[in-house]
Amino acid sequence: MMKHTLRCILACLMLLAMACVLSSPALADTEFSHTLEGPDDPQIPLQALTLETEGEITPLELDQLVKGKPVKLEGLNEDSTSYSDSTIKAVITHDTVQFKDNKGKQKINCYIVRVTVADPSQVRSAMSYDDYDNGKRVKAAEMAKAANAVAAVNGDFFKYFHDSGYIVRQGTFYRNLSNGQRDVLLIDSNGDFHTVDRGDSDSIQAVIDAFPEGVTLVNSFNLGPVLIENGEVRNIKESAVATAKKSGDQFQYPYRMQRVAIVQLGELQYAIVECNGKADASSGMSIQVFAEYIKDLFPDAKVAYNLDGGGSTNVIFARNVKGKLKFERIHKNSDAREISDILYFASAEE
Repeated sequence: MMKHTLRCILACLMLLAMACVLSSPALADTEFSHTLEGPDDPQIPLQALTLETEGEITPLELDQLVKGKPVKLEGLNEDSTSYSDSTIKAVITHDTVQFKDNKGKQKINCYIVRVTVADPSQVRSAMSYDDYDNGKRVKAAEMAKAANAVAAVNGDFFKYFHDSGYIVRQGTFYRNLSNGQRDVLLIDSNGDFHTVDRGDSDSIQAVIDAFPEGVTLVNSFNLGPVLIENGEVRNIKESAVATAKKSGDQFQYPYRMQRVAIVQLGELQYAIVECNGKADASSGMSIQVFAEYIKDLFPDAKVAYNLDGGGSTNVIFARNVKGKLKFERIHKNSDAREISDILYFASAEE
């Protein structure tokens, strides 16, 4: 009788352990409740935008000194939550999202900017003072204004961290100091995203060598981690940032923080996703929950890549303010800092 009781107890403990493993919030099982607001009556999952172009599009020149075509006031809707012309369409969606993580329930604000462009040259990067050797930082909105960006997001602060990274911006190679401690994002001349886990010189070059014939590297980003690849959410505990030997490369991945990511949804279709949070880690999303949130928004996302969050988070959109064109942060987080670079989407309409 005693042995039978012991066996029953052991069996129950094993079942309980299995249940804990299966219900662990570590990977892709967080439930989100969304309240979406936007000019296009958004629904979950969010749909990529479509663009009907008329006639041929003249690509923007690759040179970083060449900016987008001027943003037109008439391209903005009444409350500046969408912009559209013959070469680009961009829409802001606000999400009041509720979810439960390992620290309890949360309700926070998130912002999603969906963008589609007519030509890959409209996916561009810019750096402070247009100068790699100038380490000074500026407000993201100032860079977006100078670049004629319809929508922009902060990059990876590459001019601040000169000790690492494989850096190519607008087709110009700057440095190769990859250390394998971070995932790398490569954007090619077709506007497609490629990721390199724990990128070092050899693994990055191998991905570049596998590009289709005639396709070249335009921009690279060195922060990460990769959040989604081929529609699958990554296990962040196994990523470069979680296992990095340098604590500075870990980016507080398990904590609640303000986060921002760039997403490729399809051919020339993209999204910027930002979740709000506080610098004291009392609110926001861990990187794992952030990855799951993006998957919930876009189940068919090809690639999602984490950019520099926290006080570096800057998502910029063109706005009509009393008949004047301005470039402003969508969410005016109080601890936003000046930064060194942006990734932006520009118009190519003459």
